[in-house]
Amino acid sequence: MAPTPGTPFLAQLLSPDLAFRPPPAPGSDRGAAGHPPEPDLMQRAARAAAGLHSLGRWGELAEFYADLADAEWKGGRHRRSLRLLLAARAGAVRAGDDARTLSITSLLAMRHRLREGFGVAELWNRSQLASPLEESTARAHAVAWRELATLRDLDGEYQQGVAHCDRALAVCRAFRQCPGMVLVEVQSLLERSLAERLSGRLDLALATLAEARELAEASGPEVNDLTHGLIAVRQARLQVMTGDPEAGLAAYLRAEARFTGVSADNLMITRISRIACLAMLGRTGEALELADRLAEECESAGERSRLGQILLERAEIQYTVGDFVGAQATARRAGQVQEGDDTLEALRWRRHLARALLASGGDQGEAAAQLSAVLTAACRPDRRDLARTWQALHDALLVSDESVLPADVWFAAGRGALTGAELQRDLLSEPQARWGVHAEREEVYASAIRMHAAVAQHEAVAQVMELGRADVLNRILADGPREGTGPLTALPLLPPPADEELLDDLFALGSAVAEVLAGGGSEQAAEVLPLPGELPSADALDGLGDVVVLVQLGHSRQGWWSATAVRERGGRWTTTVRPVPERLDGWIGRLAAGEPLPPRGVGRAAWRALGEVLLPSPEVWQGTAERPRSVVICPDPRLWHVPYPALLRDDTALVDVAEVTLTPSLRTLCLVRDRAGRAPGPGGPAVSLLDGGLPGHAGERAALDAWPGAHRPLGDLAAVAGAPDAALLYVSGHGAAPGDSVLGPSGVTLDGLAVLPLPGLLMLVGCWSATAASRYGRDPLSLAVGGLLGGARTVVAGIGRIGEQAAARIGAEVLRYVAEGAPVRSAVRLASRALRDRHPELGPYDWAGLCVMGAGD
Repeated sequence: MAPTPGTPFLAQLLSPDLAFRPPPAPGSDRGAAGHPPEPDLMQRAARAAAGLHSLGRWGELAEFYADLADAEWKGGRHRRSLRLLLAARAGAVRAGDDARTLSITSLLAMRHRLREGFGVAELWNRSQLASPLEESTARAHAVAWRELATLRDLDGEYQQGVAHCDRALAVCRAFRQCPGMVLVEVQSLLERSLAERLSGRLDLALATLAEARELAEASGPEVNDLTHGLIAVRQARLQVMTGDPEAGLAAYLRAEARFTGVSADNLMITRISRIACLAMLGRTGEALELADRLAEECESAGERSRLGQILLERAEIQYTVGDFVGAQATARRAGQVQEGDDTLEALRWRRHLARALLASGGDQGEAAAQLSAVLTAACRPDRRDLARTWQALHDALLVSDESVLPADVWFAAGRGALTGAELQRDLLSEPQARWGVHAEREEVYASAIRMHAAVAQHEAVAQVMELGRADVLNRILADGPREGTGPLTALPLLPPPADEELLDDLFALGSAVAEVLAGGGSEQAAEVLPLPGELPSADALDGLGDVVVLVQLGHSRQGWWSATAVRERGGRWTTTVRPVPERLDGWIGRLAAGEPLPPRGVGRAAWRALGEVLLPSPEVWQGTAERPRSVVICPDPRLWHVPYPALLRDDTALVDVAEVTLTPSLRTLCLVRDRAGRAPGPGGPAVSLLDGGLPGHAGERAALDAWPGAHRPLGDLAAVAGAPDAALLYVSGHGAAPGDSVLGPSGVTLDGLAVLPLPGLLMLVGCWSATAASRYGRDPLSLAVGGLLGGARTVVAGIGRIGEQAAARIGAEVLRYVAEGAPVRSAVRLASRALRDRHPELGPYDWAGLCVMGAGD
């Protein structure tokens, strides 16, 4: 309603046909308690406005109306607030106050957008841009471009949204001296980060958010609580998406504290976002309770859009816990309040419904139609939504009816899902983010393994297994010594530039699959994309050992399964995918959860079953005691604390027929073998950092003193740099648990080892020194890995809880064999067998708990 000329606008508000009429949408014009403001208060306000109007004090009247509009907005009476803002703008225009007119116009545009009046908001913003760009209008121009970016993001036009943000940022930086421009710049960066995140470019979103956060922190009081809260929300969402829900929850709670009493809308949005975060942390009961409470609030307030969001969060939880029928019912209920066909929430709803239908045995044709709509929207040139494209392609793998999705297109969709997920991960620079994204995409990588194994593409299976393994480690080994300070896991990598051609091909594939899912299109248009990553060359693989083995775990609704890829020297890859026997399910689940096997109490039957599951290929076991095979094992990151030499085939232990080397990835071992460095041997002195309080210390000291090149005890780890001629470094100490970051009283750490010029052989004789905290998607960064980074060609370290006497005895024996000229991998095998045969009472972790990493020569 526009003001009637010559009549105070507030009086019109109080006229009999308008005053206190119930609004059309429940709660839209009422306060927090559901009631309009007191009549006497509004009557007094009307009299005050009439007085200002009669005196022609238009500027004061504009300010008065604007203050009332703010009060009405905070009270939840949004329609009345917008009408008061119109009156305030009319007063400002009549007063000739251009600055106030621009400010109120910006507010009108923003508040219409918040109440989903998108067309009106667009018009108000465009009217701002019609004025000349100069110092007095710069802030209004920047705000208008930012608001237009928000509108484009709501339409899914993310590329245009980014372009509008760039226009806003250009204005901010050109007129940074103007009051309030820093705040607008921070807010524009936040909007750009949002558009980048929504399009799936997490790498760009993280970088832009970091820029916004740094600018806000440097600007002090110029940046208000609302904006600091928005920064926390954006940070939380990215942390959740990159696999750190605990940090995300803390950020959401910080945002809620900022929004309380400042922005009820943003407070509600943040509370809704917290549902998924709680579910990811395994706090399912809390998540469902919060969802139900917020759904009740939104339903009673008539907030249909937000109710739909909450129902989708609930459907996600139901799907995750296996309640597919419930997830379908919740998704259908969400569809009843869903608005629009291709908004972000509409695409989420379509995907939730499709997944639930496919998982519950529902109508595959209906599910295909929903996925087709998702892909059609996500792959539009103005949208290019990477995340929703690969997610929908992955969901299409649940379609089993070839009349709905032919086998060739099904395979192309699976390859596309893997390509998209890997593109998104590989563009990130922060190690923690790369690992988190990889872990969150485990289902995609697992599906790719099984899909390629099903069509006998054995080399492709091995290549998929290698993806993301030892990611950070390999970058550092390949790029040379790292620069900067701080822990290894905090140093950013330099990711490759985005492959725009591959992105184009992925979106073209998504569009082609969408057409087939919709019942049309050509199967030939869905071209299979190239497989991400690469394997070492055949010659490089031949140089690693007689047999190379990759081991991977996976989990499905039917339980655990294992996959192995095996290659003999000079041969081809073969793969095996098999379910884990029920009798082993508990042990495998324990290992996958990062819980070590007990050092005692695991019977021979369990070790035999583990051998059948993890090393099923006969090629691994074809050596003899006299002529053992060299076997390189690249374990699943969750299986580093398995004593592989103790695994059994019938009654034969692997240690009896093989010299075993473990490696984080095949590329890691190639990089270590190929770099310059002296192989271990008796030519130089042995240097040591010994824990004199451990049993067996005397035996270790005697073996070191007998080293042909002499023995030099060191005072601390840094002293290694003063022994450039050393042949080996021997460290003894106690480790308490997997992932323990320090070994021995001298405080040997991964980061300390990684920056030193280490000798060719490093022996870390202690529990868990080769074992990281087991997590899928993460580099197995142990103390032993620090040794490889520090230049050691070969590392001997502990993969479990080893008896201290047993560890010392094997360490001393290894020294003697190496001193006699034996390769390290042979020396460890001989020492392990000898201790087992002399002390049959010892457990597998005692005699097989020291492993070899690196070249092993």
